[in-house]
Amino acid sequence: MSFAWRTAGMNYLQYSSIAARALRRVVKADLQTEIAKREGVAIKFAKWDNGKAGALNNVPLIETRPKAEN
Repeated sequence: MSFAWRTAGMNYLQYSSIAARALRRVVKADLQTEIAKREGVAIKFAKWDNGKAGALNNVPLIETRPKAEN
């Protein structure tokens, strides 16, 4: 058995990103603001030295594709 996204040459992260984008476009207007709060993802990392975490650093957001116009 093969998944359709695998047959199309995508990996799971690409597939889930497309599915999430499609869901955000069709959700009801009253839930749009709630979803918009969770859209941005922030990743932080800290360098560990001798079992202790250093300062937290933000990973810069990289746009791989331009956002679609509504």
